[in-house]
Amino acid sequence: MIITSFFEGRVRLKASIFKNNDISSQLTNVLLLNKAVENVSVNTITGSMLIEYNPVKISLVKIKKAMPYFEKIKELYEIYGEESVEDILKIIKEMEKLLK
Repeated sequence: MIITSFFEGRVRLKASIFKNNDISSQLTNVLLLNKAVENVSVNTITGSMLIEYNPVKISLVKIKKAMPYFEKIKELYEIYGEESVEDILKIIKEMEKLLK
């Protein structure tokens, strides 16, 4: 997973997992559960996700704690592809607890 741009209030990630509609949709839903996340935009063609958040409401530390989840998801998808979607969705559920 590549962080293609990052500055306070916006993070853009790029990875092939974002081309999968189920994964992208579930990630978007989980991210939006956090009141600090204002918007999540996914481009399934390019495989990118833009997360816009209120930096006053969420610390950078909390955002960084979510990165290992993204890395694990990326790794599973790169190794197993579509066969790993069910396992990836479970990891996203775990990530939900962290971001609330």
